[in-house]
Amino acid sequence: MDNTNEHTPLKASSGIPAAENNVHSNYRKITGNLPTKIYFASGIMLLVAITAIAINPRLNEDSLMSIYPMEGKKLHKKCKANPNYSKETLKTAYEMPFAALFEDTRGEKRFEASSVTNVNGTFYAICDNSWSISKFASSLAAFSEQNTMIGDPNREDEDSGYEAIFHHSDVFYVIRESVKHTNETEGESCYHAIIEELIVNPDGDDYKIKDQCRCEYEFEGDSKGFEGGFGMEGVDGNFYVFGLCEGNFCSEEFKFDKGNGKVILMKKNETKCLWETVKTIDIPSTANFRDYSDISIRPNGKVAITTQEDSALWLGQMVGVQDGKVDPEIISFDDDVHEIYYFPKADTCDTVYCNVEGITFINDEMLMAVSDKMKSKGRQPFQCLEKDQSIHAFVLP
Repeated sequence: MDNTNEHTPLKASSGIPAAENNVHSNYRKITGNLPTKIYFASGIMLLVAITAIAINPRLNEDSLMSIYPMEGKKLHKKCKANPNYSKETLKTAYEMPFAALFEDTRGEKRFEASSVTNVNGTFYAICDNSWSISKFASSLAAFSEQNTMIGDPNREDEDSGYEAIFHHSDVFYVIRESVKHTNETEGESCYHAIIEELIVNPDGDDYKIKDQCRCEYEFEGDSKGFEGGFGMEGVDGNFYVFGLCEGNFCSEEFKFDKGNGKVILMKKNETKCLWETVKTIDIPSTANFRDYSDISIRPNGKVAITTQEDSALWLGQMVGVQDGKVDPEIISFDDDVHEIYYFPKADTCDTVYCNVEGITFINDEMLMAVSDKMKSKGRQPFQCLEKDQSIHAFVLP
């Protein structure tokens, strides 16, 4: 692979700026037929749950369910008895596992997908465990010659940490979430995202590295950095990158303080090989999510933000974007324009789209998403396996 630039961000200067008690009405009918010991034990569990809530009012419905699981749980309320379910839920159009897309997977068995982008009707996705770019047609046809993997998935010994991909002027910009650096003046460790600029070779089989520059914004560690992003030309002629923080407040410590999402606007300082912070943009609190997994924007400013933890999508509008160009002076989110949509549930109303990490628009009415590998060792329920490591096309209600 050809590396055409000697910039390598090995060191970094110091950065700048983290129930309801819904007992099923048939409970007595069901438990009345159980052996006395089981009935007695169930009663004790319920008493423990009620006592726990009395002692600690901050326990919510989810907490109660973890102590005393009930038939249907709160999903009965959210799905079966929700008259607005069809208006609040994305509809799956079609989908395909990554492994079935390519005739040649280049030895890859894991597809921990993290982001996807639409380039003139062709889609490109990345995985945080691989250095390759996955290219595929919107049809998601299995083993199609249109679907290829670009670049060596094992370009480096470590995982790529790729979390965002977007395209501008024949260059793919790929963001590595948060990478450990060394502070030149103090010799201490610090964490910054790195943006790679990649140019695909004419044969479409590989890419060359045009540049690799770190971002000025500093994170607390390597696990909660930039999780998504996009780029856009400014009305002033400069190119701007928007980095979506995974955690609330861009923080590891306060990551689950819901409704405090942030986007960091950056501009490249070519001399320093540094993506300098221009401003921090607050995501409206209506995106009341535990995490933020990706962001995509239309030329008219229509924007989509996904959450993996809450299996949902926030659809809103950015102010200061027109005809595909951004005004960095006034760029912000419109607090009054938003909708929340949920990814489809299973017949049991359980979450099955457990790991949506990437999103991009197909058009104004459809979106393409990609899902990461499900968490192992019991960290996620078994039903999460069905949709993991896959690409999905959704229709807006």
